Amino acid sequence: MGQSIRVRLKSWPGNLLVIGLVAVWLFPICWAVMTSLKTRAQQDSVTPLFLFRPTLDNYTAIFTVTTYEAAIGNSLIISVASTFFVVVLAVSSGYVLGRVRLKHGRNIAMWILSLRMIPPVAVGVPYYMLFVQLGWIDKHLALIAVYTAIGVPFAVWLIQGFFVEIPKELDEAAMLDGLTEIETLWRVLIPVALPGISVAAIFTFIFTWNEYLLAYLLTLSQAKTVPLVVSENILEYHVEWGRIMASSMVVILPMLVIVFLMQRYIVRGLTLGAVK
Repeated sequence: MGQSIRVRLKSWPGNLLVIGLVAVWLFPICWAVMTSLKTRAQQDSVTPLFLFRPTLDNYTAIFTVTTYEAAIGNSLIISVASTFFVVVLAVSSGYVLGRVRLKHGRNIAMWILSLRMIPPVAVGVPYYMLFVQLGWIDKHLALIAVYTAIGVPFAVWLIQGFFVEIPKELDEAAMLDGLTEIETLWRVLIPVALPGISVAAIFTFIFTWNEYLLAYLLTLSQAKTVPLVVSENILEYHVEWGRIMASSMVVILPMLVIVFLMQRYIVRGLTLGAVK
């Protein structure tokens, strides 16, 4: 009994540290939720208000006064399409780099990963000039193409690592059972590498959902995404903090749902990546 108490006392500093870190991380989110439920007068109060009568006026305003619904639709179309193309290209490329013996396979993989290190601001103007010539400005296709190009390098590097770790005996057993190379990839290797594929898809979706700079450069009105509409609440003489925070809560919701539904694969994928 005494030893158990001593163990608990020794663990208290660590527990307090964890609680403090979680509190620091959660406070901005809690403050954003509270601000989204305040009136303008409450938001502009010199003294921060923690006790107030909540209102849903900000949530009502973002769907009635702004083009928020159209922006959510645009973001969903662009994010889902970009994630799909990234996963398809990354799985096929990762399979070749991870399972097929190439003379400079490792160097090719590192070169592909290095492409992800290019900052979006460095390619914004070239992309803009290219899409002006193609007539793609303010179209979903432009952002889908750009986000796919940006997302593929990291996804290829991640998925390729999972394919490398899968034992070669699985391929041989599948071939003996009469499966072709494509059938082996689809029915055997992809299910085994699903945690890594899921992590790559989630990171791609989050990036495309939140990206601002390229969306600002390549859209005008028809293909505006959610981050652009949120920024429109920053007016010349006033900032609509309530609407910004309400918009932020709605933006965060799809990502929370995806992470909650895919958390099993995320944990497995990140754990396997750490072990490798």
